[in-house]
Amino acid sequence: MKEVIPNQITTFSAFTELINNSLQAKAKNIWIDLDYTKEEEVYPHFAKTISIKDDGIGVHSKELEFKTLDIATGNKKGGKGIGRFCAFQIGKRFLIETVGFDQVDKNFSFSRIPLSVDSITKFSRLGEIEFDTHEEILNGDNHKTSYKVVIDDLYDREHSEKNKRLTQQFLPSKLGEAIFERYPLHVFNSKVTFILNGKRLEKEDFIIGSPEKILKTYLNEKGESIKVFFNFLRVKSVEDIRVFLTVKNAGIDTVANSFKFDATWLSPKIGGWYIYVDSNVLTSDNYRNVDLDGLDSELSNFKSFIKDSLNEFFKEKNKEFDNFTDKLQNDDYYPYKIKEASSKSKEMLFNKLAYLVEDKYHILNNQEKLREIIYPLIDRTISNGELEDILKEVLHLDSKMITKFSALLKKTNLGDVIEFSEKVAAKQQELEFLEKIVYSEISSCIKERKQLHKYLEKMLWIFGEQYLEATRLLSDKGLENNLKELRDRFMKYKASEDEDNVSRVDNKKIRSITDLFLYSERVLDESKREVLIVELKAPKVKISNKELDQVKRYAQEIEESSGIPSSIKFKIILVSSDINRRALSEIKGFQANSKSEDPYLYWKNEAGYVEIHVLKWSDILEKTKRKLNYLSSILKTKDVDVQQKSKDDFADIEVIKVRSSLKKIAS
Repeated sequence: MKEVIPNQITTFSAFTELINNSLQAKAKNIWIDLDYTKEEEVYPHFAKTISIKDDGIGVHSKELEFKTLDIATGNKKGGKGIGRFCAFQIGKRFLIETVGFDQVDKNFSFSRIPLSVDSITKFSRLGEIEFDTHEEILNGDNHKTSYKVVIDDLYDREHSEKNKRLTQQFLPSKLGEAIFERYPLHVFNSKVTFILNGKRLEKEDFIIGSPEKILKTYLNEKGESIKVFFNFLRVKSVEDIRVFLTVKNAGIDTVANSFKFDATWLSPKIGGWYIYVDSNVLTSDNYRNVDLDGLDSELSNFKSFIKDSLNEFFKEKNKEFDNFTDKLQNDDYYPYKIKEASSKSKEMLFNKLAYLVEDKYHILNNQEKLREIIYPLIDRTISNGELEDILKEVLHLDSKMITKFSALLKKTNLGDVIEFSEKVAAKQQELEFLEKIVYSEISSCIKERKQLHKYLEKMLWIFGEQYLEATRLLSDKGLENNLKELRDRFMKYKASEDEDNVSRVDNKKIRSITDLFLYSERVLDESKREVLIVELKAPKVKISNKELDQVKRYAQEIEESSGIPSSIKFKIILVSSDINRRALSEIKGFQANSKSEDPYLYWKNEAGYVEIHVLKWSDILEKTKRKLNYLSSILKTKDVDVQQKSKDDFADIEVIKVRSSLKKIAS
């Protein structure tokens, strides 16, 4: 049964399978109704029930068993295929009501079939399942065929299986846009009318002008010519350019993958676009894995073909801006005649702002002398950060945010603000990434040495800003080797009898293996420096007395090692996602006896130059978030996708800068 019932990536994808059924049944109208909960109601979701009804070919009671209840037939002809059971991904119960017509008996029937997860999964064999249906032959011939599915007992928003939680696309403010995004040509060409909670979707609500269709030919690795159809739609609701790869699903164009297209040369008036790409180049599975194009040359070539096609299309749309830019750069009053005097990004911003001014006032085209004043003012505006009018016009900031921004720019320059904000945003995303890999569902799959260890090597600042710049990293080596390398390579220091620091070296081997071993040049006072040793445990491992003994052994071996000057302070951090009760009791016992005010200090030697600190990842995350909190309420960062973050920031690959790009976005 689990193989038979579909398992879509999201509840909205499952819902579109029901819409596809209606389209396959030749529906002209599809009514979608959600019973949304009120603010004062206590309910596990923002909707109680979801229903979808169509006026397509219904199912007559004579064919009920074959077309609706005979599971795993893959029946598609004139009606509902296996996708009807996608309703089980949204709720635990659904009701089918259908009016069908029989060509032989020339009569209509009405059928009602209640289905539930329990009614199916409690049986071990398909033949054992019994359905409590209501069926009747309708009198007369003034009936219309229809098919309706009502889903209730929706899964809780905290359900353990994420693909059973309602997505944001079902919200009243987003449902229309989400359906249009999946079925734009159906809406535009009026092939089918969607009515959402009584309101009809109109093409004018979404589209500017008419779609532009382009046919191109792709030459695959076998030398075969394959037709690729591009549908370009100018849309109102977005300001970016989104690309959707589609496949045929029982004759219905279905979105299999999506990207964002961007290029530095795009005109500020280019607007938002949806582009739908249809071809037989790739299989359905390839479409869904097109983000893995590095592993498949055909995928990579096809993606490049799409990007080149988009470049060609938007270059044509961009001609007005390109012609203006060429004319602008040759103008006597263009402020960047000397290229070295400005950055490329500043020049590009100037060009786009000057274009918006030109669109309104035509000062360059009319050779107005006013541009002698306007162009230097735009340049100074960018340089000095006096951006109020530009922020209102281009970035759409409200007056309160503009006032705050202007006040900030009086204390610093715009470049420093951008650079600082970028660093804060990057660190916030790294924190979110770390939080997900140690506390989300993925944590059970993270291995301490092969993955967590490698991630942390590139996020050393999490242990303190002093480990960001001048830090030597000696990782995954024996403690003895690390100490020896620390002494020989980084400490220009010689022992002498006069200083009484010559020690006899015995043959005892130090066998402990460290995870992260950092040496920082940070000066603690006039003579002391610091070494940080981090012992990582996989997120699924709780810190116990066994781990405490391990780090105490580190400390003792450091004390007993020879050749390390006492001016070096060693700080050992043991970290994992949780601490068990016995270990926590021992830590608190030490703190009580030592009267330490440090909540994380577990042990230190008598001389005070070796300390052990025990932390949970939540302690580190909370502590670090506090440091960034002064900006976190203003500076919003995008949700981190762990797989994409790993690929983007932690893969040892060469990053090539391009003038245009296609970036994968969530389906």
